[in-house]
Amino acid sequence: MYSVLAQLTIQPQHVDAFIALIRDHARESMRDEVGTLGLELIQDEEDPTHFYFHETYADEAAFQAHMQGAIGARNFPRIAAMASDSPAYIGKGVTIIPAET
Repeated sequence: MYSVLAQLTIQPQHVDAFIALIRDHARESMRDEVGTLGLELIQDEEDPTHFYFHETYADEAAFQAHMQGAIGARNFPRIAAMASDSPAYIGKGVTIIPAET
């Protein structure tokens, strides 16, 4: 498996709309992208405009397919318009734990 950790800050007036959009984005991605295995979003407890993403894919190619696919092409510009900064990757790489069975 391949995992991605990222963070993003959203403009305060767009937080609720962002959460609604990202829920739909995750639901569509999980349903329609074969290699997308998990998408989690964490809202910072001290700064409700700051979010952390934990995404899991079958492999790096599946991550690239997610980033370049139709769902992202539709949603990423909308997310960018709500953001106060660009997404920052905290880390990307092969998942060690949990071990594959």
